[in-house]
Amino acid sequence: MVTLDDLLLPDFWESAAPLVMDGNAALQIWAESQPDLQGHLLFRSSGSAGVLKWIALSKSALWWSAERVVDYLKITSDDALVLALPVHHVGGFGLVTRAQVAHCCFLEYAESWSPVGFAEFCEQEEGTITSLVPTQISDLVREKITAPASLRAVVVGGGRLDDDLASAARALGWPLLASYGMTETASQIATQESGDEVDLPLIPGWEVRLDNGLLAVKGEGLLSGIVTASKGTFELYDPKSEGWFLTSDLAELHDGSLRILGRSDRRVKVLGELIDLDALEDFWTEKTGAPTALVALPDERRGQTLHLSFEGKADLIESLNTSLPGPERLASWESLAALSRNGLGKIDRSVVTRIHLD
Repeated sequence: MVTLDDLLLPDFWESAAPLVMDGNAALQIWAESQPDLQGHLLFRSSGSAGVLKWIALSKSALWWSAERVVDYLKITSDDALVLALPVHHVGGFGLVTRAQVAHCCFLEYAESWSPVGFAEFCEQEEGTITSLVPTQISDLVREKITAPASLRAVVVGGGRLDDDLASAARALGWPLLASYGMTETASQIATQESGDEVDLPLIPGWEVRLDNGLLAVKGEGLLSGIVTASKGTFELYDPKSEGWFLTSDLAELHDGSLRILGRSDRRVKVLGELIDLDALEDFWTEKTGAPTALVALPDERRGQTLHLSFEGKADLIESLNTSLPGPERLASWESLAALSRNGLGKIDRSVVTRIHLD
């Protein structure tokens, strides 16, 4: 696993050797034999149905992305950036790179995540900008922690920021800026300017268009390729077409801003009806009062069957499930002590899928 110390080595940016950020030894050996991966970093990404994949980003793309964000957020040498995300994920890596681009103070919150400890650290060190994920924002709100006065921006990425959660956090003084991006784009490509915007303004340097409702993006921060692993064999392919990368996100474009509507791969046909898995997952999260993960599996008769994993008790599941329309009903459900999560605190649905496949 790549550490912060690795990123701060004097020759890190000059080295052409590829680097696998999650420390996969077999992939590292393979990558070093691939000419197309020279000067690249490989970031692990969630794959469907348990397929392992890594996003290959060139160092030049990562640096370009950091420069765009530094300009957009007006980061200067007077700022103090606070790292509370793992650097082997693109969100944490991006913050470290921005500090290097802006020649500003860089502060690592190196303790295990604690909302109280993080807020105290930011206050003591007078941090001005940080990046967090929605899970961390939820923790801060649950503990009713007020924001340190020194913070001027908290960029939120790594997942959809719920409107009610955002309002509660801002009421506590946290200057949230919702953003949109992905590993494939090296960081955010659209970010709120003040926290008041409904749509997310595009960061200069990025181009976007719609292809049958799906968002396509173009810019110098795009991935070079995707590496997949199957039965011990690695393969590299470039998913772009004429420089454009087609995402799985449904979107609208409004005068240089984005409105993300959801993921196309989270909408499935069940008994001929189109089901929004994210909306149905939100329903179960509200009803159970606990984290949930909803996945769909192919079924010859129904088209797809729906399966729920959640933290907590299953008391209400059966009665609520019976009350739902037929296409929305669960085929199975399972209570777990804890849902599997990745380093950013996001639920790993690929693990949930494997559980229900077994």
